[in-house]
Amino acid sequence: MAATRTILVRDGYDQVTIESVAREAGVSRPTVYRRWPSKAHLVFDAAFGQPDIGDLLTGSDDFGADLHRFVRAVVEFWREPAVHAAALGILADRHRDPQLQIRAQQLLDDATRAQFAALVRHGVARGAVDAELDADTLYDTVIGSAFYAVHVLDRRDVDDCVAHLGALLLRGAAVRNQEHP
Repeated sequence: MAATRTILVRDGYDQVTIESVAREAGVSRPTVYRRWPSKAHLVFDAAFGQPDIGDLLTGSDDFGADLHRFVRAVVEFWREPAVHAAALGILADRHRDPQLQIRAQQLLDDATRAQFAALVRHGVARGAVDAELDADTLYDTVIGSAFYAVHVLDRRDVDDCVAHLGALLLRGAAVRNQEHP
């Protein structure tokens, strides 16, 4: 894994090959192939692995702070050097490999989507979030907007990105005043 991450960060996704990883790790190509059937699978495991979300999605009494904490974690995840180097290549390769597509979706969904929905429900129960809000749409908006900011716009100021995106999302999630919807 370390050899793959090193090549990703140093040389970029296009330069990662099974041979270059084997050379960097000091093992044979068959050794690498025994564990990973393709470059895309190897890079996926090296860059994404299984993220440790810990108590990231534990609700507090402040939904705004919880949402900003989650947005920050997502932006920082996409900015992590190995993830940043691998993301666009994996996105392209996953369309050619159904198994990789399933694993990529599981990374996002299994690890965080249900817990994020619970965080939103906690916000609804506390009166901070509109009960009509679709948690999946809010989740998709966080993940997609952070991805776009990091990979398309190349936004490097994490604090600025989190502040603006978090404020926009919080405003969209807020309970509506019945007089001024």
